[in-house]
Amino acid sequence: MSESPASLCELANSIAQGEVSAVDALDQMVRRAQEAHAQTNCVATWRIDEARRDAEAADSALKRGERLGPLHGVPISIKECFDLAGTPSTMGLPNRAKLLEKQDGEVVRRLRQAGAVIFAKTNVPQLMISHDTANPLFGVTTNPWDATRTPGGSSGGEAALIASGGSLVGVGSDLGGSIRVP
Repeated sequence: MSESPASLCELANSIAQGEVSAVDALDQMVRRAQEAHAQTNCVATWRIDEARRDAEAADSALKRGERLGPLHGVPISIKECFDLAGTPSTMGLPNRAKLLEKQDGEVVRRLRQAGAVIFAKTNVPQLMISHDTANPLFGVTTNPWDATRTPGGSSGGEAALIASGGSLVGVGSDLGGSIRVP
């Protein structure tokens, strides 16, 4: 995958047609996400090894003629508050850092059913109740276009990662403007 795909649909189609492997798509996205994180501190939890296994399974399924769903092999990021088995969902609270989720939440379950490969969980404000993204566990996330500004909250980590080109698509949530306000 030499260039960044223009859209989610373009990447999903490229993987489905065998033009790019899910592993190659993941590797490129992880490199971009690591660069974005170095600039903005937007990622709370990396899931690279597990995502690689998921991408390899997606590539193997495609070779057998199986399609996992409309997001078959597409690497995505999710907001830290969504339950993903084997990772914490801390909402920025240090006392929740070692509490690993035993099962996927509904959003993650549906993403996996659609074939998505989840490689990162993104930073949130503590308890997700602020208009900027900062917490004592993962620190402050900055805006990729101006480090003196916030990317907003509570989906600020997701916003910074996507705006930086570190994820083509991600999942946030919105109750009081978390996606709409930034």
